[in-house]
Amino acid sequence: MSYKGNRLTFFPPKNKGALFFVFITLLTLFITFDSHAADTCKIKHLNSPTPASVLKVNTPSELTAQRGVNQYQISCSVKNGGVLSFLRPGLDSFTWQQNNTIKAPLKAGQVAYLMDPGAFTATITLESKLNYTPRFKWQPTHTYFKKAQQHSLIMGSFYGLCITLIFYVLIMGHRLNESVFKLYSIYIFCIGSFILLQEGQLYLFVTQHVSGVIFNLYLLSIGLTVLSATWFMLALLETNKRWPKLTKLLKTLACTVMLCAVLKMLVTDLLFWTIAGHIMAYSSLFIVAVIFTLAAMQALKGVREATLVFVALSFVLVSMTFRVLLINQSPFMQRYGFVLAFAVESFLLAVAVSRRISRMRIAQKRAETEADYDPLCGILNRRGWAKKSSALINMHAKKGGVLCLMYIDLDDFKQINDSYGHAVGDDALCKVARCLKSSVRSSDAVGRLGGDEFVVLAHFYTNAQVNPKTHHLKTALNRLTINHNNNPIAIKASMGTTVFSEPPHSIDEILKAGDTAMYHEKIQRKVKPLTLVDG
Repeated sequence: MSYKGNRLTFFPPKNKGALFFVFITLLTLFITFDSHAADTCKIKHLNSPTPASVLKVNTPSELTAQRGVNQYQISCSVKNGGVLSFLRPGLDSFTWQQNNTIKAPLKAGQVAYLMDPGAFTATITLESKLNYTPRFKWQPTHTYFKKAQQHSLIMGSFYGLCITLIFYVLIMGHRLNESVFKLYSIYIFCIGSFILLQEGQLYLFVTQHVSGVIFNLYLLSIGLTVLSATWFMLALLETNKRWPKLTKLLKTLACTVMLCAVLKMLVTDLLFWTIAGHIMAYSSLFIVAVIFTLAAMQALKGVREATLVFVALSFVLVSMTFRVLLINQSPFMQRYGFVLAFAVESFLLAVAVSRRISRMRIAQKRAETEADYDPLCGILNRRGWAKKSSALINMHAKKGGVLCLMYIDLDDFKQINDSYGHAVGDDALCKVARCLKSSVRSSDAVGRLGGDEFVVLAHFYTNAQVNPKTHHLKTALNRLTINHNNNPIAIKASMGTTVFSEPPHSIDEILKAGDTAMYHEKIQRKVKPLTLVDG
């Protein structure tokens, strides 16, 4: 506000653009509000003396449906029409009758009908397998389809996550052959199936005539999810080591839930359904609460992955609390609680499983390395040398050239052990191993067969490369000494050499030829007696 001359000006000329923007905004809000302000919608349960209740736009109704046939009268006056939707699980059939005509539902996961513009009265008939809350809700048409697209995107992401996790664990863990990875894949498959059947996405592809089959599959998926979750969590936490009896009890409860789910598929008695439903709900909640507590205790004990399981189960426990104990407190948690909880849980458990896979692969690699190496000398043992030699034979077959085997046996090694002790003998063996390793290429196979026998297998492209290498190795070996009480002890070795122009048929063939060559070398050369080398 400002003064200009004798006039009071509320908006100076420079703010006319801002004034126009505010005007358009208020007009838009007014039009949006006015478009639904005159719309009214009421619904009445015809099987109940309860008076009709107002259906507010975008607000679910709390009207309930009893097991059996339920009829509702809906009276609306909507200027631009809209969509009425309600939950599908447990329904055997449903119809919308208006002006003596049965209206076809929309193709959607949950039941949805287009509402005609203007005033109308219709009768909705539901035939339900159980007592439940349909949550009737009407929305403007564009709002419904926008939220349906958002819901489809959320559910598609969840199913994609499930499929990705299943294949991730199967691919990463198939070589480790541990049951926990298979259990995780089964668990994720059961979760995905349970949510798929609960949300009704299958009805996008099938008709309502198979609703009975889908509902039975839904019951089965509940039991399988509880069963697989219990087995997987207990295996991951390794509870059987500390609490074997409690572990057995939890597995028994999970089997009970599964049994109740199967019996509900076969028995239609209302009392039995009520009792079995309570057993399933409270047993599942008890299992989650107990495993949640065990995960906390294992986390405090420092058990790997227990912290991640504890965090993951906290989300599931909250969602199950709303599902079992606080049924009508939060429609959002009732609808999306399980989906969000299981999505977070699945991701966290995937992290836990991937950590376990990484740890096991490292342990497996370490075990394989230890199995292939000589613990004393730090070079390949007979098993590891055979593996690397097989690779060299294959390379020889592909690239040609020659293979040269150098078979080394220490002279008078027993005398060193007897005269100076096994510690000095071990030192001599390590000295020879280091000499061999430093004198050849990393691509060559250097190994200790056992005792005082060593072997080297090398690939050369020409025969001319062989003699310099064998001569160098013989010279290096026969210059070796070890110190004992400041006195050097000479190490002597016989080395037989065999050259293969054609790829040998087996490792045994190589070793047999090398052993023969080394034996002839030992006979032909003059073996000197053990001496102390002068300083």
